[in-house]
Amino acid sequence: MRRERVSDDIYVFTSDLYAQVTASAVVTREGIVVIDTLPFSNETQEMIDYLNALGQGPIRYLVNTHWHGDHTNGNYLFDPSIELVCHKKCQEALLQHGREALEEAKEASPLLEEAELRVPDVVFEEGEMVLHIGNKSIELALMPGHTLDSTVAYVREDKVMLAADTVMPVPYFVWGDRHKFLESLKALEQYQMESIVQGHGEVLLRGEIPSAIQSSIKYLNFIEKKVMEVVEKGQSPSALDRLTIDKCGKSRIPLNGLVQDLHRANLLSLYEELSAKAN
Repeated sequence: MRRERVSDDIYVFTSDLYAQVTASAVVTREGIVVIDTLPFSNETQEMIDYLNALGQGPIRYLVNTHWHGDHTNGNYLFDPSIELVCHKKCQEALLQHGREALEEAKEASPLLEEAELRVPDVVFEEGEMVLHIGNKSIELALMPGHTLDSTVAYVREDKVMLAADTVMPVPYFVWGDRHKFLESLKALEQYQMESIVQGHGEVLLRGEIPSAIQSSIKYLNFIEKKVMEVVEKGQSPSALDRLTIDKCGKSRIPLNGLVQDLHRANLLSLYEELSAKAN
C-alpha cells in the first residue's frame, strides 16, 4: 500500500494489490473521516492502524462512495462505533448485490477469506449531504455514471475532491449510465479544486484537472459516435478491435495497462446498447 498527503489534513492510500484503488482520510480536530476502503483486508487494516497511530483522534465516520467491493470490502474491519455513511442508492445496491459479489471475490482471493458484508446504516437520499466535523465541511454529492449510486466527497476548506470512480484514467460505465456520466463530469467542472483523488490511479493536481475532465468528456462522446458507425454498418463486435484506446484519446499506460480492458468493456457495452436500439 502506498500513502501520500494531498494537503496537511488529507491522506490518500493506494492499493498495491489491485488496480491502484484509492481510499482517503480527512483529519479534523474532532476525529477522522475515511472515504472508502481498500480491496483487500490486509491493506485496509494497515490503513486503519496508521490512522489510529496518528494520535489525531478516533475515526468517526466511514463513507462509501459506491457499492463495488474494491471500495467496500473492508467495511467490516472498522470499529462498530464508527458510523458508516452512504447514499440510499448505495445501501440498496449493497443489500441487493453485496453478498453475492463478496462471495465471488472470496473465491478469487484468499485475502478476503474472513471478510464480511457490512452495509452502511446512515444514508442520505437527496442529491447531497454535508458532514460538518471539527474544522472541516465534507460535501457528499451524488454523481452517477460509473454506477447509479456513485458519490463524490468534496472537502471545502482544502478544495480537494475525493472523486472515487467518477474520475478515473478512463471513464468506466459498464455498471452505470454513460449519459449520466457526462452530466456528472460537467458538474465537477463547477467546483474549485486544488486536486482530485481518482478512484484508481494518481492524484490529479490543479493544472491537470481541466484537461483531464475534458478528456473524459471527449472520450465518452467519441466512442459513442464511433460505435454507432459500426452498428449502422451492420458490422460485428470484432470491428471494435480497431477502436484502440489510443485512437479514442486515452493512454493505454495507466493502471498498469488495465485501462485497455476497461475501454474494451465500454465498447462492448455500448455496442450491445446501440444494437438493441437499432433493432
